[in-house]
Amino acid sequence: MKNWKNLFVKTSQEEEPENNFPNKAADAFSFPVNTNPSSAASTPQFSNPTGIDDKILNEVIAVYEKGIDSINMPGYDFYEFYKAIGSISNAGEQAYLMAYQMAKSMDSTLTPQKLVQDADFYISKINEVHQQYSSQGNQKISSIETKKNEEKNLLMSDIEKGTLQVSQLRNQLQALESEINQKRTTLTTIDGNYKPQEQSIRQKLLANDNAKHISIMKLMNVKENIQKNIK
Repeated sequence: MKNWKNLFVKTSQEEEPENNFPNKAADAFSFPVNTNPSSAASTPQFSNPTGIDDKILNEVIAVYEKGIDSINMPGYDFYEFYKAIGSISNAGEQAYLMAYQMAKSMDSTLTPQKLVQDADFYISKINEVHQQYSSQGNQKISSIETKKNEEKNLLMSDIEKGTLQVSQLRNQLQALESEINQKRTTLTTIDGNYKPQEQSIRQKLLANDNAKHISIMKLMNVKENIQKNIK
């Protein structure tokens, strides 16, 4: 079985996963991308009610689909069944029964219980990767917050010192006031300078949450239909 973790995590500074998201801002939180997501992702359909950029959400969903594909276990298992069902629009009981009969022709030892067990395995892997992405994204957000506060505090400290000097050294008033005004102007731009990075990362974190939810819902849909329709 291929290593799921290696698909998402750099193993060294020299080794990076293939097809990473474009790094649109310095230190941006990036995910790998699969530009050709599996057709199995088409069933069932889910909307995007959270306001996440559709492109980002679709890219992260594609990552999960690629991740599932990368850990496809040998032989005919739930993944092949999942893809077969995904190729059918509005798959119902008959579709599940036919797909199961075809699966049995591929592997006579296959049972509904085995398919459900395999589904649980894939779902657990999605949860693991989601947790990893969430941790990485939150670490990046924390790092940006720290840098931002350090710069703001430094400038605020400079402003306070400058103000004190103005009161003590009236002859330097004009020069000091000019310096203070310049730093105040810089202070007002800090939030704006960091805003694109923060928004990009927060979008990807929201996309990560929703991609996990959508991926699990698709897997659960097939799992529940197996339990419901195949005896």
